[in-house]
Amino acid sequence: MALDAIILDLDGTLVDTNEMHVRAWCAAFESRGYRIAEDRIRTEVGKGGDKLVPAILGDEADRRDGDHLRRRQPEEFEKIAKAEGIRPFLKARELLDALRQRKLRTALVTSSNEKHLETIEKFSRLDIRPLVDEVVTSDDAKNSKPASDPLTAACRKMKLSPAQCASVGDTIYDARSARSAGVVCIGLLTGYNPAEQMRSAGARFTFRDVAALHDRLDDALDHSSPGPAHLTHDAMESLMRQALAVARDAISRGEAPIACLLARGDGAVIAKAHNQQNVTKNKTAHAEILAFADAAGKVPLDARDLILVSTLEPCVMCTGAAMISSVDTIVFALRAPADAGLHRVECPTSPESQMPRIVGDILSDESRRLFEEFLKTDPRDEQRRFVEQLLSITR
Repeated sequence: MALDAIILDLDGTLVDTNEMHVRAWCAAFESRGYRIAEDRIRTEVGKGGDKLVPAILGDEADRRDGDHLRRRQPEEFEKIAKAEGIRPFLKARELLDALRQRKLRTALVTSSNEKHLETIEKFSRLDIRPLVDEVVTSDDAKNSKPASDPLTAACRKMKLSPAQCASVGDTIYDARSARSAGVVCIGLLTGYNPAEQMRSAGARFTFRDVAALHDRLDDALDHSSPGPAHLTHDAMESLMRQALAVARDAISRGEAPIACLLARGDGAVIAKAHNQQNVTKNKTAHAEILAFADAAGKVPLDARDLILVSTLEPCVMCTGAAMISSVDTIVFALRAPADAGLHRVECPTSPESQMPRIVGDILSDESRRLFEEFLKTDPRDEQRRFVEQLLSITR
């Protein structure tokens, strides 16, 4: 286990409040004359109000009534909490204590504001803030889940890379946020999404609830980060520099500077490769595919701790190959919006595959300079068009 921190969602994860939020939203919508069915709201639970209201009413109604609704919903929630109390999930406190005992840092993330957190603490009688190291509220993130902002803010507060963290959440929006942020997601089934939906959204695996996670915590931590290497920013940059050196060699061989390496979970490099489309006349001869071929026989087939480091965001084909190969972490330098596998490949649900944590923008400027240098070599037209488009859309 090489994790350094756990980021925990609040509502529906540590405290049983999802249905209270649904009822509060219903009351808020009704205050403006909107009759919204509860099951319609349940599909959006996990989003912040900035995303939930336009998803249900549309942008025009959000512009007209959104601010009022976002103010009214916490007021309605507080009324319900005061009348009924809030139930912490079984072993919520014990989980936080167990994480601290394992010397893992913790951050609490909520899409709501500081006042909502105070409401939770007051009516649940669970004093959460002393039990965690950092707290992230809507005041710390420009966009709520499923955007990556809340988890990125938590990593920043803890001064850790996303690859050093795992997150715990109960909705598909928690899982999607984690996927975008590069954080492994442990899914809980205390929200409205079954296990298959959670995994399809990006959760690496799921537990019934906090109590089940607590009881199998060590297994969960090992599954979240099976290799012994702590992937700090410095560690990822060190691996990326080796990949960039291979990319530079590719230029001298008339290939675009796209290179990658495969490392074991301890950081030891076992394979390196660069694109060889020109020399092989094979359009699938991408660096990642060649590296996987070179690594054959060097690691067990059931290995789940591999680290794939690429100078360019892997395409659909290569991202899919990484998932099928149960790669633990993908690290890339320059983003590739036109071919990006991160947003175009569905998360695997087969037990033989694995959803990697995907961390981008590691030495991206250095990678970009290699592509600019490559253009000066007067490459063939097809490569030139690809690189010119890449550079134009990643400014």
